[in-house]
Amino acid sequence: MKTKWAFGKRWNPASGRVHKMCAEENPSGGRISPEVTASLRVGRDSVRATRAFTLLELLVAATITLLLATLMLSITTGTLTLWHRTQDNFSSATQARLALDLLERDLHAGVFRADGVTAWLAIDVTNPSATLLNHGWQSALLMKPATSESQRVLPAAVNGLDPVITNARFGLSGAWLRFITTQIDANGSLPCAVSYQIIRRPVSGPNNSPSNPAQVRYTLFRSAVATDTTFATGYNVAAAYGSSTSAPSVARSASTLTNPALSDALANNVVDFCVWLYVRDNSGTLRRIFPADNSDLTHAARDGGSAGDANRYPEVADVMVRLLTDEGARLIEAMEQGRGAITRPPEFSNDAEWWWAVVETNSHAYTRRVEIKGPVR
Repeated sequence: MKTKWAFGKRWNPASGRVHKMCAEENPSGGRISPEVTASLRVGRDSVRATRAFTLLELLVAATITLLLATLMLSITTGTLTLWHRTQDNFSSATQARLALDLLERDLHAGVFRADGVTAWLAIDVTNPSATLLNHGWQSALLMKPATSESQRVLPAAVNGLDPVITNARFGLSGAWLRFITTQIDANGSLPCAVSYQIIRRPVSGPNNSPSNPAQVRYTLFRSAVATDTTFATGYNVAAAYGSSTSAPSVARSASTLTNPALSDALANNVVDFCVWLYVRDNSGTLRRIFPADNSDLTHAARDGGSAGDANRYPEVADVMVRLLTDEGARLIEAMEQGRGAITRPPEFSNDAEWWWAVVETNSHAYTRRVEIKGPVR
């Protein structure tokens, strides 16, 4: 009689019962040889052995994984650092280009009449911080120094080469430039007074309130006085347009030429603003009329070619703005706020030297040569 199977179990006709087939049983009723049984057991053991890792293999795999993770982290960190630096440079260059473009347009449309009295263009470099209070400056124990470290309006020649404006430093205030122009926001042809200057003040809110949480920044301002106010105040930008308060002026008022309104902000993190002025001699060669030397801190253009250099109206201007990077702005803020987050390294003998070392390491200087093509009246 043939052995009957039921769902993997064997029918035993002798006992009349169904029972599980043993591993060593043969469906025909015989038994599997010991050699075959041993072979099957060895096969099962080898399969189990191939499914496990030794401790050494786990350590090697973990080490390789750690090395790959470290490499990927390094690449990612480097890429992010490069991206942030590129964005920072792009932002600084964009702000500088905007400021220089506007200044160039204003100077192109400059107005001058050689009456020998009216200063149609004026520049001042101010070092006493008390003088800058009416410009809306917020002073601090440690800020841009008002010492000789900052006064390099005409740098010394290097290796016999002419000085370059990128090496200049225009005192505590930077150049305070103001002039009469007929730029587009002056209704096309009506004269208006315009000024460019750096102010250290909070980016919003009152200037000298201890409760003002706004960040304090060095900001380049462009202020334009309304045309009717300019006409009423006069065209002497060296004598009129003063301010008697530290609070920001109302936009387009006469005092905004000295103390800009908050809305007049043009570029942030500008720590220096330098201007050199030139005229052309009979051969067409440019000759610098301001600054004449490192002590020349003022210029008032009242007369034409027959006047002395200190009173001549320029034909060409070199302009430089120095903008901090984001890292530079963070470091300068930490230094000036005196929070103890950063202390002066021992290699610097004073705070002024330290301040400028940080600035020059973490800033970019942008320059523009401008032909002053405005009408002479």
